[in-house]
Amino acid sequence: MALPDKHIKRSSQFFSAGEALGDIVESFWDVELDDAAAASARTIKVLPTTSPVLIVHYRAPMASQRGVYKRTVNGMHTRAAALKPSGPLGAVLVRLKADAADRVLGVRPAELLDASVEISDVFGDRASALLEEQLAEAAGAAVRVTCMRNFLQQRMEPARLDSLVVQAMRAIKQNPAISMRRLADRLDIGERSLQRRFKAETGASAKQFARIERMQQAISARRAGADWADVAHANGFTDQAHLIRDFRTLAGASPDAFCRRAATDSVQAWNAGLGVSDFYNTFVA
Repeated sequence: MALPDKHIKRSSQFFSAGEALGDIVESFWDVELDDAAAASARTIKVLPTTSPVLIVHYRAPMASQRGVYKRTVNGMHTRAAALKPSGPLGAVLVRLKADAADRVLGVRPAELLDASVEISDVFGDRASALLEEQLAEAAGAAVRVTCMRNFLQQRMEPARLDSLVVQAMRAIKQNPAISMRRLADRLDIGERSLQRRFKAETGASAKQFARIERMQQAISARRAGADWADVAHANGFTDQAHLIRDFRTLAGASPDAFCRRAATDSVQAWNAGLGVSDFYNTFVA
């Protein structure tokens, strides 16, 4: 189904974290499609991610298998999700860094694992309602992102995560194919102690975190144009079949089948932008 004619307002823009939030935020995504029928015809597919995401829908709520949401904080997700706009789409999304999201969310990653929490439960009703109102009244994407930046900057706190776990997260992101024994040796800690401390902070094992991170990097490389065989080799999979098995487990479909659903003419422009952004694990179908 083709997107509607040129009179319908639609846009997808990405913004950097900005200097003040560079240690906490990966990037911002402002997305808008003001035609209810066109928006409702879309499905947004999100692969598992280690990065928490804060989302404010300032128009219609978004529906998923877990319910209907307007303003959410999504923690690290170990399973793929499918989201459906329930009307006109207008949202600002913030992709946070896994090792520093606690500085604005005020909670450990373990408390948000595989969860979508109402923003008001994190920041309070008044602040959350005011943020949504500001985004709805803003003159454009740049103004909305400035509102979101200001909101987060006002809530920055000192880091509270176990520093060893932070180091482990960063090491895994640099090389998600690293063995757990090598990671423990690098951090000068026993492997069992590493796993215990990592799970206490994040809710997931270091091995699970690495598995998701490895798949994220594989998808990023694929969307940048690499073929599956090269992607598998570069990201530490035994072979292409190993990559496909892991992808099926995490996404519920083969890589080609999943990506084909997002390759129709009507959404190619949006997906091209997503593929080279920090939201590369997100597809519009």
